[in-house]
Amino acid sequence: MPTLFQKKNLTVDIKFYYQNNQHSYKHEVVITAFAEAVSKVIELPKTLEVCLYPLPDNVYGGIDIIRVNRIGINYELPFNLIPKVLTHELIHVHQKHTGILSIDSSGMCYWHGIPYTKKLPEDMSYEEYNNLPWELDVAKKQQKIFTEALDLVYQN
Repeated sequence: MPTLFQKKNLTVDIKFYYQNNQHSYKHEVVITAFAEAVSKVIELPKTLEVCLYPLPDNVYGGIDIIRVNRIGINYELPFNLIPKVLTHELIHVHQKHTGILSIDSSGMCYWHGIPYTKKLPEDMSYEEYNNLPWELDVAKKQQKIFTEALDLVYQN
């Protein structure tokens, strides 16, 4: 059965998972096109897993603690916000893929190999969370990567 989006010559293979919501080709097209563009700007694993599920209103996405290549995106996000949120989460995937950020099975987060915290984001203040070194790294890089990826999307 043909799909709305042909997955020819993609460098990133994406598997989508849905929880408590309907399958959405529109989500998949937006995420696939933008993830492909981001993969041309920063190094990403060959496969990604994207979980689309309802999250609290103030949570747009997240990374999987154990799996390097799995992210979650809030299914309820407006489509125009997905590329920016996706860029943010893919920078975290890049951090994990390249070993800059790692999380062991006990939940200890390491930044450049140095133990940093075991505290979960939901147990942190907004300020504490935003001052984590991997969040500061994303904040520094996100706009440039987003802009470059957006340019690539518009070229195609």
